[in-house]
Amino acid sequence: MNFGEKIHKLRKQVGLTQADLAKLLGVHPRTIIGYERDGRYPRDRSTYKKLSEIFQVPVHYFYEESSFEDHAADAYGESGREDAKQLAMELSELFATGELSAEDMDSIMYMMHRAYFQYREQKREQERMSGENN
Repeated sequence: MNFGEKIHKLRKQVGLTQADLAKLLGVHPRTIIGYERDGRYPRDRSTYKKLSEIFQVPVHYFYEESSFEDHAADAYGESGREDAKQLAMELSELFATGELSAEDMDSIMYMMHRAYFQYREQKREQERMSGENN
């Protein structure tokens, strides 16, 4: 899902019009139309923070074109999406509390990267195998 699709979806979920959202952000309604329809992005980084506060989602949600949650839903359905959302929230909270040492945070990130690259390698192998079978 791209940035504009996310804005549109979230705006509809909370019952805001484009004009309502524009007023909350302090921009012209045409700006919201540009985000949703024209593939435009905010020039000012503070806009992402305002959006995250309005919609109660992490700021990084807007930076990713396809989210971890979307991938989990594709692979495991809506229960996968909910599990991924919960995991992301718990990790965000864990990192934000400052209770983890730098070494612990590094270990978590290392394990996440390792799991990601193992997954990517498996997908490449599956694609290679399916290509040979065709």
